[in-house]
Amino acid sequence: MHSQIELRDRLAALAEPVKPVEGYEDKVMRRSRRLRRRRRMTAGAAAAVCVAVLVTMFRVVGFGPAPQLAAPPPDGPFLGWSAVGDVDAGLVREATDVWDAVGGPHTAVRAFVALRNDQQLHSIAVLQGYDKQGDARLAFFTSDVSAAKALRLRADRPAPDPVTTQVISLVSPRLSGPAGVVSTDEFGTYAIAVAMPGVTTVRVSNSIIDDEMIGDPDAPTGRLVVQRFPLAATAQSTTISGFVKPDRPLAKTTKVFVVQGDGGADDDARAVQGKVVAETGQQIVVAVQQIQAVRRGQLAVVAEGLVGRVTAVDVTRGEATIDLVTSTGFAGPAHTDISDVPGSVRGTGTSVVMERIPTGEQKYTVSAGNRVVMPDPCQPNDQVGAVTVGRASSAKAAEASSVELTPAVDLTHVREVSIMTSSTGGDC
Repeated sequence: MHSQIELRDRLAALAEPVKPVEGYEDKVMRRSRRLRRRRRMTAGAAAAVCVAVLVTMFRVVGFGPAPQLAAPPPDGPFLGWSAVGDVDAGLVREATDVWDAVGGPHTAVRAFVALRNDQQLHSIAVLQGYDKQGDARLAFFTSDVSAAKALRLRADRPAPDPVTTQVISLVSPRLSGPAGVVSTDEFGTYAIAVAMPGVTTVRVSNSIIDDEMIGDPDAPTGRLVVQRFPLAATAQSTTISGFVKPDRPLAKTTKVFVVQGDGGADDDARAVQGKVVAETGQQIVVAVQQIQAVRRGQLAVVAEGLVGRVTAVDVTRGEATIDLVTSTGFAGPAHTDISDVPGSVRGTGTSVVMERIPTGEQKYTVSAGNRVVMPDPCQPNDQVGAVTVGRASSAKAAEASSVELTPAVDLTHVREVSIMTSSTGGDC
């Protein structure tokens, strides 16, 4: 072609005899609409199938109702729990012999735990059985770290309620040496916790340490856990949580209970429970069933720390009066945790201060947030069972001898306390 004009003329000539079919445009539009409807229907069906598959998969894999923890039926006065893991029959016989030697013959003895070669406490046995009076009892045994074959009876207590109990535990600094002897290791308190069947993970934490060694609840530990804590840890400052994780991929772990530690070993200070019946800005009055064990000067605690000190006991009414840590009547020796800076604490009426802190040396520094603890007069020394009073609200100035504390406990919401009493029932 020599020009665009010539090309256009020839194309026009070619197109002239072509006659469009009548209604052609309408037919094209109708066909287009049918195709679009078919595509939408196919896409919708595919999407519905995908949703159904996803819902089914999530029900099977990770979702569904939260797991329910069904308690095994009681075995008379005993917990009807199966044993944890394999039971060493020889260890059960050895533990029973030790138990019989201390408290007379025991019958219907069965084991919750009987294992050797534990990484921390060597041998561990937890038994239940009838004593010679026919009472249902629960006993904990561990072996001496200096003589792994010497199994020791650590605690012998009444069997717990078989209907409501979800976990049994023992927290004490007397689990790693000769019977009744307190550990000399700074981290010498151990917690043993055994949960009911169905629990997949047990987690133990303690308020006396800042970085709780609680592990990952999604990593199953089984029904038995043994945890090591500083000497200041007690059952009253220990929290035990139980978790259940369904045996399905991607299923979530569910917390099924949170309880306080059961108690300590024989010869440990004992906690007597008191319920608040009256309160003022300076004191609380608590009703105590075991009032005969309560004395002036004993400490009243909750899991978070120190509430106050007993200042009066009314045996007739079964009540004890407690000065709160913020009251003007409260005072006593104290030291910082870890750094062990000495001093004393005193209530001001609205808060609490640590004072009489030595000055002039770097080792007597108190930083903001430092934990301050008070020795428990019912314990064998200033480290065992020391109770958190509070934390430094700010850093102590270099030449200052005092610093204000933030109390460890919200004193406006205290409803029950544990009063730490002597293991022998006498004065602390």
